[in-house]
Amino acid sequence: MARRLSIDATCRLIDALLPTGYTVIEDVARLLCVSPRLLQRLLHADGVSYSDMVVRCRCNTACHALETTQTPVHEIATSLGYRDASSFSRAFRRWTGAPPRAYRNGAGGTHR
Repeated sequence: MARRLSIDATCRLIDALLPTGYTVIEDVARLLCVSPRLLQRLLHADGVSYSDMVVRCRCNTACHALETTQTPVHEIATSLGYRDASSFSRAFRRWTGAPPRAYRNGAGGTHR
């Protein structure tokens, strides 16, 4: 149970820190009061790396925003820590198979 709480807490922290850019594992581990190595082991036990976790959080947050709001793509990009919409759009296409605007308009993609 404690492991599951740590994974969930990690997701919440990453989501909260996304607007500041890519959050390093040391910062998240410190906020969880664990060492970076312990956090890596907890994530590894669930079959995920820290960078995978950040990508999942960004993808889920972006998909939710595109599905449920009319927030402009450049604002979503900024809220996820991207410097520009084109970098976000390339990443989003990699994650889902569709560009953000097409995803929003119902083209969907292969959202993980």
